[in-house]
Amino acid sequence: MKRILTYGMLLFFTFKTFDSTIKAQAFEPRILSDIPIKGNIFVASYVYSEGDILLDVASPVQDLESSVNTLVIAYARTFKLFNKLGKIDAIIPYAFADFSGRLNGIAATTSRSGFGDPIIRLSMIIVGSDPLELKDFIKHKPDKFKFGAGIRISPPLGQYDSSKLINLGTNRWTFKIGFGASYTFVNKFVLEGQIKSWFFTQNQDFFNGGTVTQNPLFSAQLHLTYIFKPGVWLSGSVGQTNSGVTYINGIEQEKINTNTKYGLTFSYRVNKKNGLKIAFTNGIPNQYAFDYTSLVIFYNFLWFDKK
Repeated sequence: MKRILTYGMLLFFTFKTFDSTIKAQAFEPRILSDIPIKGNIFVASYVYSEGDILLDVASPVQDLESSVNTLVIAYARTFKLFNKLGKIDAIIPYAFADFSGRLNGIAATTSRSGFGDPIIRLSMIIVGSDPLELKDFIKHKPDKFKFGAGIRISPPLGQYDSSKLINLGTNRWTFKIGFGASYTFVNKFVLEGQIKSWFFTQNQDFFNGGTVTQNPLFSAQLHLTYIFKPGVWLSGSVGQTNSGVTYINGIEQEKINTNTKYGLTFSYRVNKKNGLKIAFTNGIPNQYAFDYTSLVIFYNFLWFDKK
C-alpha cells in the first residue's frame, strides 16, 4: 500500500507541475497588438499536449507520460482603462487527460475528463497604444514601442475530488503577474519580450486530508514576428520556466529543473471578423525535466459595439 501511495503522490506531483509549467510557458506572441476599444472577441480553440518527465535511471518510476486534449472557449473585450487600452478575458477549458507510467516494470494508468480551472485576465498597454474607437483607429499610425502589464486570476472551480490523487482542477487560487514590451522595426518585424510570475495558494484538501504547497513559477519569453500584411504574421518563440518546489504534507518533493521550449505561431485573418491561428511548441529535454509537445488551433470572431 505504501508503494502504491508513494507512486500515486508522484503522479499527482508530476501532473500538477506539468500542468502548471504548460500554463506558465504558453506562448503569447503579439499580445501587445493594437486593437480598437469597444471590441468583442470570441475564441474557440483546441489544444493537444503530450509529454513525459525524465527521471534518473535509478528511479523505480519510469516512462511517465501525459496526454491531454483540451477544448477552450474564451471571450475578451477591449475598453478604456485609466485612459489606456485595456482588455479583459474570460477563459473556460474542458480537458480529456490520460496519464501513465511504470513502477518497477508494472504499468499503471489513469484518465480524467471535465472542466479545468477557469481564467480571468486583465491587461493594459501602458506605453505606446492609445484607446481609440474604430473610426479613429483606422487613421492611427501604430507606435513602434509598447509596454504593457497584466494580471491573471484562476479560481478553484475545476473538477476536483479529494478522494482522487489526480484531478483536472487544482483546488487552489492561482495568480499571475506579467510584463511585456515590444518594438517594431522596418515595419515588418516585431521583437517582443515577456516576463511572468505565477503564485499559488495552498491546497488544504489534498488526498487523505493532506496539503499541497507550491513555490512560485517564473518564466520569460522572447518572440520575433514577421508581418506579411495586416492580420497575417508568423512568429518564432523561445521560453524558459523555473518551476520551483512543491511540498506535499510539508515534505519537499523532487525539484523539476528549468524547462526550455521553442515554438512557431502562424496567424491568418480570413476577413474583418474572422481569423485563424495555429501554434506548435516543443520542449528541450534534460534530466529531471519535462519533454513535451503541444499543438494549438484557434478560431476567433471579432465584432464591435453598434453606435
